[in-house]
Amino acid sequence: MIWDFKARLYRSAKSVAASSVSDLGDERTRQILQNYFDKETSNPASGSEEEYAVYFEQTYPEAQDRQRYIANAMRDAKPSYGHHALAHLVKKDMVRIIWTTNFDRLVEDAIHTVFETTTVLTIGDLGEPTKISRAFADQQWPIYAKLHGDFHSEALKNTSGELLAQDQNMRRILLDACRNQGLVVTGYSGRDASVMDVLREAVNEGVGFPNGLFWFVREQDTPYASVQSLILDAKAAGIDASFVRYGGFDELLSDIVRYLPQTEQLSIKLDDKRKIRPRPIDLSARTWRTPFVRTNAIPVLEYPKTARLVDCDIGGAKEIQAAISEAGSDLLASRIGKGVLAYGDDVEIKRVLGDHNIKSFDMHGILADRLLFESGERSLLRDALFRALSSFCGLDLVKRGSRSMFRTDKGFFKFNSQKLVKATGRLNGELGGGISWAEACDVRLDYRLDRLWIMLDPSIIFDDDENTAPDDLQAAKDFVRERRVKRYNNVSNEILDGWVEVLFGPGKAPIQLGINGGTGIGALFEILPVTAFSGLAA
Repeated sequence: MIWDFKARLYRSAKSVAASSVSDLGDERTRQILQNYFDKETSNPASGSEEEYAVYFEQTYPEAQDRQRYIANAMRDAKPSYGHHALAHLVKKDMVRIIWTTNFDRLVEDAIHTVFETTTVLTIGDLGEPTKISRAFADQQWPIYAKLHGDFHSEALKNTSGELLAQDQNMRRILLDACRNQGLVVTGYSGRDASVMDVLREAVNEGVGFPNGLFWFVREQDTPYASVQSLILDAKAAGIDASFVRYGGFDELLSDIVRYLPQTEQLSIKLDDKRKIRPRPIDLSARTWRTPFVRTNAIPVLEYPKTARLVDCDIGGAKEIQAAISEAGSDLLASRIGKGVLAYGDDVEIKRVLGDHNIKSFDMHGILADRLLFESGERSLLRDALFRALSSFCGLDLVKRGSRSMFRTDKGFFKFNSQKLVKATGRLNGELGGGISWAEACDVRLDYRLDRLWIMLDPSIIFDDDENTAPDDLQAAKDFVRERRVKRYNNVSNEILDGWVEVLFGPGKAPIQLGINGGTGIGALFEILPVTAFSGLAA
């Protein structure tokens, strides 16, 4: 949100298009923005505790506009694995009171799913602090207290003046809770003084936080100075207080659920059925000033958020694949530090890994930040998706080194290939020296702009080996070069259209494909078979 505020203020001051600073995750874009704001000494320093409140108020001076911004941001939010796990801990009376500075209703939605009702939960925000006060006094658990308000409320707390004027009633209840209970803090920066003042007061020379104060910090983050001093003061006062490094909210709750005997067998299934339909793009009035650039990226609308996690005594990825091969299994598996991730039938998993001292079966939440690089989670999703796509379209998935591809001469076409034939002229054939060639399409999985994408790269492949004569090899290379050199924009566009239809069928609506998990965990994907476009305004 902070970078979004900076981008909006920058664009307004410079009168530039949104596309000029559209990628807020890019370090170069952030540097451009930060350089602009650093020129004004009145602006808070980068990373300062005041940035959020100051820039939010500069961007939206009116309270109703701030409320509308947050409401829009929360519109499509869905509870994650961590929210559901937290709801199960609440149901087992292992979490009795939850404090939040967030505006969303994800916790309520998760509790509604787990309890099949929200009537058991006492919810209070700044508009109804007395509800929390009464429930706390009567110990009517569970309680959910929103320190900064609900995003439907008129009393949102999100600017400096508002944050400092925290409701006294809510402040007193938080103070009483901290004096009598322990506190776990996760996902909270400690930016606003009103909440931090309460936590400092609760230390009370070692009397507060009788069950400890534990502040979870993501691996890449550095706690604010005020938070560091709070933990140091609490330690000095004899309180069991410390920072705990963790990967994220979902990963933390996954670890807790797996660790606790009461929840180690818990199975959490996410039910997120959002649909994103194709949005038509009007190209009728396009000019050189507003070009639309077609990309080769197919959006993955939905992907599995969990996988089976098996703790056993086996080595790395090579050993796992060797075990699968030796067992003659089609199990999908990869390796992470905590164990083996897998999709497939639990009986099959035990058969394949049974000789490697299986200690436990568990669920593992697949976090978005683990998909930004070549992790075990990303490898597992890629294998599951491409195997499912192969079954869906009928063509065999071919591996060549690190490349994965579909070839027109391997497998069979379930969908019409006429469009691809028309664009290429011919799909495969034989060359001199017994060399076969074929139109192919490399596929890879990438994660950008908070989404998974299937990247399609049409190519031409030929088969040679160590016995291929040099002249025949050169002739094959020349043949491929001649075919590729004539593929200008229009032809390349038609070839891409042909491959999209061959792989995903002729429709434009989202399609579902996946791997059946049997008695274990399967992998279901939803794909929109329309390539992404970027619209650039000059």
